[in-house]
Amino acid sequence: MSGHTFWIRRLAGEHAVYEVWDVRARTLLARYGRGDRGGAGPVLSGDDRYAAWCGEDRRTLRVLDLAKGRRVGTRVPSATEQLLCRGDVLTFTPDGGAVATATTSGVVTWDFRTGRERPRLPVAGGAYEVVFAGPYALTWAQGSLALWRTDLPAPADDGPREPLLTLPVESTALCALRLDPADGVLRYEEDGRTVGVHTLSLHGLTGRTWREKAAGRAAFDAYGRPARPRRASVRGAEAVVVDPAGRTALTGEGLLVDLATGRKRTAVTGEDLLTAGAMSADGRHLATADYRGRLTLWDLRARHRIAVLRATGSTADRLALAFSQDGSLLAVGAPDGSVQVWETAQPHLGPATLPAGDGPVLAVGFGPDGAELHLATPHLPDRLGALAPDRAAAEVCSRANGGATKAEWRRYLPSVPYRGTCAA
Repeated sequence: MSGHTFWIRRLAGEHAVYEVWDVRARTLLARYGRGDRGGAGPVLSGDDRYAAWCGEDRRTLRVLDLAKGRRVGTRVPSATEQLLCRGDVLTFTPDGGAVATATTSGVVTWDFRTGRERPRLPVAGGAYEVVFAGPYALTWAQGSLALWRTDLPAPADDGPREPLLTLPVESTALCALRLDPADGVLRYEEDGRTVGVHTLSLHGLTGRTWREKAAGRAAFDAYGRPARPRRASVRGAEAVVVDPAGRTALTGEGLLVDLATGRKRTAVTGEDLLTAGAMSADGRHLATADYRGRLTLWDLRARHRIAVLRATGSTADRLALAFSQDGSLLAVGAPDGSVQVWETAQPHLGPATLPAGDGPVLAVGFGPDGAELHLATPHLPDRLGALAPDRAAAEVCSRANGGATKAEWRRYLPSVPYRGTCAA
């Protein structure tokens, strides 16, 4: 709907009369005399050309061409029609040529110009709502929001389509979902005792840096800048990792090999065959992942295990690991696009987690001061995440104009003693 029109349903005998009016000109644009007396009312396309609704039986889809004053004659397949009418809300795609809805199996879209169903967006557990903007679609399901590209070709392996990005949401009371590709954000309202508006970044997925052809490998240098992935082999086998200075390599058997002399020494014991690793720039720490998904932090100088950070994990994808320049932080990428960051001085504390994104993560790297984390994924060569809590707190306080006043505190937190939330 353009926002310039509204519709009225008038009861008239066995049927209802639907009228579409222009708000600004206060003129009648279209009138249809065989509408349904009950059930959900019609929704309008973005250009106000078409209206769509399901009959009172919630089994029959009707699409009305308002310019011609008659229903679209294209036949909708029975199975598609039933799915469309089971959804809570019908909506039009941005091109105005198809109607869609969120269902228990994902998003179903029927193109009434061609008479064919467009590729479905599979959402595990079903979707509550779908919002379109240009070639993008935003779906809300239990526990997450997901961003999709509807114009991409089908996967080459005939597998299910995958979202570009998934973002966790805990609330079950979302409304007013908005997708803004131009600004690279999505917004939604969260209902409760108070209404909050949330704005989440799409991490560049709707910008020019997004690439259609997925990459299979990526790397960052010591300063967090994209670099060409390096390969090193030890007796014909690819090394798990090479140290930042390029002098030693770690083999899958846990041996550390001097690349100049070929001398070997045991660095890791008690692990399965290693699949990934990272060495700190000062040569003190080593992090390894094995075929069972076990993630371990080692003291490379003393040759002993410091901590098992994760006993088991995904074995489907090779993990991306990296240390900060001073070795104080270890970042580990996960197949779903999330990244966990540990403090090497306190490895038994739980890691900080950056939300899931357009996984899997191919490479991670730290900026010079450790305040920024760089991520490379198949479609984004360099995605940025902030790791400085002080900087985040300053940004929040700036947006909040210095924090809550005493009057605001009494209004929203009447049972909690007042305290200053931002530094003077």
